[in-house]
Amino acid sequence: MIFCLRQKTGGETKASNETPDQINPLRPYFLVYVLADGNVRFGFTHPKQILTMYRELCAGKEAPIETLCNLFDRQTQNGTDMSHYGALLKKVVESIAVTFRKRMASTLLTSRNAVIPDRRDQTDESTDFELITWLVIEDDPCGR
Repeated sequence: MIFCLRQKTGGETKASNETPDQINPLRPYFLVYVLADGNVRFGFTHPKQILTMYRELCAGKEAPIETLCNLFDRQTQNGTDMSHYGALLKKVVESIAVTFRKRMASTLLTSRNAVIPDRRDQTDESTDFELITWLVIEDDPCGR
């Protein structure tokens, strides 16, 4: 599944503090590809790979694939049981927080000009995100 989230707080880069943009060039947006088991395959530091995958999966598609939509509806009881996807979303937010901290520390260690971003510009498990879009990736039983 690919999630696109937008960080609701922060996001306005100051000229004197470019560190948040060095950590995530798509800021305030975060793209993450997570597998069904909760393992993050591509985190927000790999937007090109995620966008390439998204393009390859969706290019030329003008309508949803009905068999996959029906499968999703059965799996989620017509959207009333989204617990699996909620758990995946939680894993994605945790992954964003961990990766953000690692990238921030790496930036501080490798650049003399690096500074710690303002608290409101940092990302952690309590960061307020807005779900922009998501794409469920399943094998099409009809091979389309």
